[in-house]
Amino acid sequence: MQTSWQEVVQISQQYRNARVEYWLSETLFNFSWWILLVTTLGLFVIWVILLDKKRVFEILSYGFLVTTISSILDIIGIYLMLWRYNHTLTPFSIPIEIHIIQMPIIYMIIYQYFNPWKTFLLAIIINAFFFAFILEPLLVWLQVYELYNWKHSYSFIPYILLGVLIKWVIHKLKQNNYA
Repeated sequence: MQTSWQEVVQISQQYRNARVEYWLSETLFNFSWWILLVTTLGLFVIWVILLDKKRVFEILSYGFLVTTISSILDIIGIYLMLWRYNHTLTPFSIPIEIHIIQMPIIYMIIYQYFNPWKTFLLAIIINAFFFAFILEPLLVWLQVYELYNWKHSYSFIPYILLGVLIKWVIHKLKQNNYA
């Protein structure tokens, strides 16, 4: 039996409606939702205070690349059913608070304060360890994040590569006077 495009659209609409209904009844204003809201706003305020205004374009470029790549990888992971987000600030499947605000801010702070490669690598490795082995399990415990065909240890290397490769790209762009 072949599935028609109209059936795919109908299933997508049903999923969207179910997701919004679930979000309104189970997520909005629950404990996890408040944690996500407070940490998102708190990190944003801290970042605005700490941001080196002289390097804002460079730091934001780094952050936008973190946002873009991590969001694409997250969408792929969700599509492949490696993980799913049960609770988010919005009814969207991808948690914009994590991949568009929180994670890029943490990476931007590391990029800003740990400029030499040696200290940057150490900071990014510590960050990857924190994300993979402390933050991800905490998000599972808070029922924000649910693993299906993924383990926290799988995230460790990608968190390092994300920071390192983007720093390398930004530095190459700066060397060529593009940034």
